[in-house]
Amino acid sequence: MQLVLENFGYTAGGWRVERHPRFVTDLTGDGVADIIGFGDAGAWVSANKGGGTFNDQFLGVTNFGFTAGGWRVDRHPRVLADITGDGRPDIVGFGDGGVWVSFNDGNGRFTEPRLAVRNFGYSAGGWRVEQHPRFVADLTGDGRGDLVGFGNGGVWVSLNNGDGTFGAPRLAVPNFGYDAGGWRVERHPRFVTDVTGDGRADIVGFGDGGVWVARNNGDGTFADPVLAVPNFGHTAGGWRVERHPRLLADTTGDGRPDVVGFGDGGVWVSRNDGNGGFGTPTMVLANFAYGAGGWRVERHPRFVTDLTGDGRADIVGFGDGGVWVSLNNGDGTFGPARMVIANFAYDAGGWRVERHPRVLADVTGDGRPDIVGFGDGGVWTAHNNGDGTFQRVRIRRDIWELQADGPWDPITLAYARAVRAMQARPLTDPRSWEYQGAIHGRTGQPPAGAIWNECQHGSWYFLPWHRGYLYYFEEIVRAEVIAQGGPADWALPYWNYAIPGRAALPPAFRERTMPDGSPNPLFVADRNPSMNNGATLPSTSTTAARAMAHTTFTPPPAPGFGGGRTTPQHFFNLGGELEFTPHNGIHVLIGGWMGDPDLAALDPIFWLHHANVDRLWSSWLALGGGRADPADTAWRNQSWPFYDADGDRVTITNAQMVDTALHLGYVYQDGVAPGARAMQEPIMSAPSDGEPEFVGASDRPITLAGTPVRVEVPIDGPTAAGRRTAAAAPAQVLLNLEDVAAERSPATVYEVYVRPIGSPDAVPYHVGNVSFFGIEHVTRATSAGDGPHGFRRTFDISAWVADLRDRGEWSDQGAAVSFRPVVVEIPPDVRASADAALADAAVEAQSVPVTIGRVSIFYR
Repeated sequence: MQLVLENFGYTAGGWRVERHPRFVTDLTGDGVADIIGFGDAGAWVSANKGGGTFNDQFLGVTNFGFTAGGWRVDRHPRVLADITGDGRPDIVGFGDGGVWVSFNDGNGRFTEPRLAVRNFGYSAGGWRVEQHPRFVADLTGDGRGDLVGFGNGGVWVSLNNGDGTFGAPRLAVPNFGYDAGGWRVERHPRFVTDVTGDGRADIVGFGDGGVWVARNNGDGTFADPVLAVPNFGHTAGGWRVERHPRLLADTTGDGRPDVVGFGDGGVWVSRNDGNGGFGTPTMVLANFAYGAGGWRVERHPRFVTDLTGDGRADIVGFGDGGVWVSLNNGDGTFGPARMVIANFAYDAGGWRVERHPRVLADVTGDGRPDIVGFGDGGVWTAHNNGDGTFQRVRIRRDIWELQADGPWDPITLAYARAVRAMQARPLTDPRSWEYQGAIHGRTGQPPAGAIWNECQHGSWYFLPWHRGYLYYFEEIVRAEVIAQGGPADWALPYWNYAIPGRAALPPAFRERTMPDGSPNPLFVADRNPSMNNGATLPSTSTTAARAMAHTTFTPPPAPGFGGGRTTPQHFFNLGGELEFTPHNGIHVLIGGWMGDPDLAALDPIFWLHHANVDRLWSSWLALGGGRADPADTAWRNQSWPFYDADGDRVTITNAQMVDTALHLGYVYQDGVAPGARAMQEPIMSAPSDGEPEFVGASDRPITLAGTPVRVEVPIDGPTAAGRRTAAAAPAQVLLNLEDVAAERSPATVYEVYVRPIGSPDAVPYHVGNVSFFGIEHVTRATSAGDGPHGFRRTFDISAWVADLRDRGEWSDQGAAVSFRPVVVEIPPDVRASADAALADAAVEAQSVPVTIGRVSIFYR
C-alpha cells in the first residue's frame, strides 16, 4: 500500500464525492490505468508513469467541472467511453442542453467539448439522475460507444455515426422506463452489457418480478423483454437497492456475464446459459451479505472482478477491518473469504463511502486489477500480487522469531549481504554504511553540505527523528537486497529484548562468519565480549513498562513518555522515559561502538535496537487511555533531511511519519509490547498546576564509579511541617538528578532506589534506571545556555510517596537514594581469552566516573 499522489483526495485537493466524480482508466492506450477527476476547474488528469506511479496532475480540459461548466453530480452524469474506436476513452457528459463529447488526443488531454445530441439532458429532454439512468455502450459491434437512456417511455437509443456524432434518438424498447414498466432507480438496477457474447450490448433490468433481458438485434434495436430469472427482484426475492448490490460478471470463464447478487444470507449466482437466459440462483458463499457478515451498502463497497488472470471473476469487498477476497474455484464455487489487506476499510483506515471512492483498476500493466483508493491525503494503491492477495504494508518482524531455526534466515542473511555491500561504498556516497552512520554521529568536522551529526536526543524529537532515520535506511538496505535478488518486501527486523530468553544478542550478530565462510558484517568485535558470547541483558534494563505507563508524550508530568519540548537539539537534557529505559541502557550495556553516539550506528545491531524502540512508540499509542502524539504545530511540522534509496536528498516532517502503516508502509508483527498492559498501576502522577517547588537536596555531590552509592535528600523542615496533612500533601513529588557530568558514558546502568529517611528497615523502592549515553554531548550542549546545565534525570515518585502517606509511613523528612550498578559481567575465562584486551577495555568502561552535582526533591 502506498500513497501515489497527494491530490484527488478529500483533504488533498478538496475533492468531494457529491461534486467531483473520479475514474481510473487507461487514457493513453499504454495498458496502465490513469487517473481522471472532474474537479471544480474541469477534468484533471494524472498520467500513469508505468509500474503504478503517477505524474503530477494537469488540466485535461477546462469544462465538465463544478465551476467550469456548472456540472453537478445530481444533474449531469459524466462517463468515459470510446466514441471514436481508437481504443482510448473519451469524455461523454450529459449536460443541461444535451450530450457533450470531448475527444481523447491520446496523451491524456481532451478536445474542446462539442454538443453531440440535443437530448438526454437535464433541460433537453427533461432527463433526471434520480429517474433516468444513462449509459454509453457499443450496441452495433463497431467498437464505438452508442447512447442508451432509460427515459419515461422506455429505452431510447442514439447510434454513433462513426465520426463522433450521433443519430437522432429513437425509442428502442417501450419498457424499462419510469412510466413504461414503472421502473425506479431506487428499486430497479439496470445495465447495458453483452450477455450473449456476440459483441453487442443487451439490456438487463432487475425488476419487481426478477431479472428481465432484452436481447440486442444487432442493429441497435432490441427484442421484447423476457423474464430470465424469477429472482433478484424487488418482489421476487425481496432484493433492495439499499441492501443488496447486484452485478453482472463472468464467473465461469465463458466470456458471458452471470448474475451475482449480495443478498441477506450471502452471495448468490445465476449462471448465464449463453442465450440471454440465466440458471437457477445458487448461494456460493455465506458472507459479504447484509445478514452474513453485516455488510452494508452505505459502508462496504463490493466488486466482482478477475483478480488472478484466469478469466473468472472473484469477489472483493471493502469491509470494516480491511479488504476481503473470495477466490473463484473455477467450478462455480468460491473459496472462503479472507482478509488480504488491513486498510481501505471503514475501521481500518477510516474510509467512508461518502468521502473516499475505491475502485479496482490495473495500474501496473500486468492485466490484473489493483486497489485504488481516493483517501483524505490523496490517492492510495495496493498492487495485485496475482494470487488474490495485494501488496500489504511491510512487516517488521521479531529477529528471534526469524532465527528460531538458526541464525541465517532469509531476512537476516539478506541484511548481512546488504550491509557488506554498503560497507564497500565510499564515505562520499550517502548510501554507504559510513555515511549512514555519520548521519547519527561522527567525530570531526563534516564536509560542507553533509547531513552528519543530526540525531535528536534528550527532547520530544528523539522518537520521530529516529523513525525517519530508520525509514530511509531501510529503503537503502531494501534496494540493495532487491538488487541482490532478495525479497522485495524486505523490512528491518526488530530485537525485542524484553521477552524472556531473548535478551542476548540475536545469534547471527554473534557469528564471526557467514554461511559461506566469509567474515560476517553483523559481528562487531568491539562490543562487550560477553555480549558476543551470548550473555543476556539485565531485565531491569530491557523492560519498557515504566515508559508505557506514562499517558503523556511530553511533561508535565515529568519526564513524560517521549521527552520535553525544545527546539531541534543534537543532544539535550529533557529525555523521555522511553529514551532512558530501555534505549540508553541497551546502548551502554552492549558497549563498544554502541556506547558512543559518534559510532553507534556503525554497529548493525543499532538498527534492530532502534526498530524496537520505534515499535514501543507504536505500542504505547495502541494502549489508549489518552496517549497521543503531540498536536503542537512546531512538533508536527518539524522536518528532517535524509537520503533515499537513490542517494537523493529528501525531507520528511513528523506529521508525515506518525502513522507508520498509512504514511510509511510498515507495521510491526505484534501489537502492544509484552508486559506493557501489566504495569498500568499509577507509578506516576497526573498533571498538576503550577511550577514545581524545591523542597530539599543532598548536601554534597556524589560520584558513581561502578560501585553502590547512597545519599540522603532531606526535605526542608518548615516545608515538611506544612505538608503533614492530607489536604496539604503535594499532588506530585519529583526526584531529580541534576548537574550530571562525565567525560564519557560508562558502560553501566544504575538502578535507582528510594526509602524514607529514618526507616532503615523499609524495603527500597525501585524508581527507575539512569544511564548516561551521550553525556559528553549533553554537557557541551547545555554549558553555554541559561537553563539547567549538564545531564539531568527526573523520576516521578508521587505514587510511592502517596502509598507511604496512606500507611502512615511518610513524614516528609525526605528520601534516602541508592544507586546500584548493573553491568554485563565479563567472566574470567573471557578475560583470559583471545579477546583479553577488549575485555579489559570493557571492564574499564564500566567504572568510568560520573559526578552528580545534586539530588533534589520537588513538590508540585
